[in-house]
Amino acid sequence: MQIEGKTVLVTGAARGIGRAIAAAYAAEGANVVLADLGSLAHQPAAGWHYGLSPESELANAAKDIRESGGSCAALEVDVSDRASCQNLVEKSLEAYGVLDIVVNNAGVLRAGALADFDERDWDRIFAVNVKGIFLLSQAALPYMKERGGHIINIASVLGKQGYAEIGAYCASKFAAISLTQSMAAELAEYDIRVNSICPGNVDTAMTFAHLASSEGLQQHYETETVEEAFDAFNCDRIPLGRGQTPEDMAEAALYLSRADNVTGISLVVDGGYGIGVS
Repeated sequence: MQIEGKTVLVTGAARGIGRAIAAAYAAEGANVVLADLGSLAHQPAAGWHYGLSPESELANAAKDIRESGGSCAALEVDVSDRASCQNLVEKSLEAYGVLDIVVNNAGVLRAGALADFDERDWDRIFAVNVKGIFLLSQAALPYMKERGGHIINIASVLGKQGYAEIGAYCASKFAAISLTQSMAAELAEYDIRVNSICPGNVDTAMTFAHLASSEGLQQHYETETVEEAFDAFNCDRIPLGRGQTPEDMAEAALYLSRADNVTGISLVVDGGYGIGVS
């Protein structure tokens, strides 16, 4: 697929992986819709255990793209809400007329032992990380079926293998990978390709919020800050000796969008961390 001139919708685009992906598509000449909670982050229903992206971050992400010469629109969405997803798609079409690529990047993370894990936290993780993919993709499909396109779901290496103390998140990302495969098989007849990206240890606000909630990593590496422990872990456990960046995920997204004969895969971008895990 030629990216220039296409319309790309990216959720969770105010910061981190989503912001990098949106910027990469814009740099390639695509029209980009950046979608995130914005003012919805302040609503009680959107409450979470760490700060979600506020209006200012969404506005700044759009500003950076425009100042770099890119074309973009910034819209609010709660991907766990059907009406919100439908509204996002309609406003995206009002802005650009078509929809070619959807990147389901929005996600939340909460760690904790399953024995006493809060049911509300479990439901919230699945509502965003799995149901969000379903709802937004379903809202976009009537328009994408007419001309084909590409859907990218951001999963995780934690969707390839389960780990202690993070079962809910792992389960949601396993589900995202399986859903990607089912979507790819079902939508191939419409020339809609569906793939997922499995990031490794990426330096995002979500990652650091998770690490900061546990003192174990800092104690293990005897560091003063979470950032230092993060770097030490990457050097110790990742074959390439470094963590991954949001820009690494953006490169993967661009590759998948250009690879017209690739569908149903989960592309792992983890510096070799999961070698041996298929």
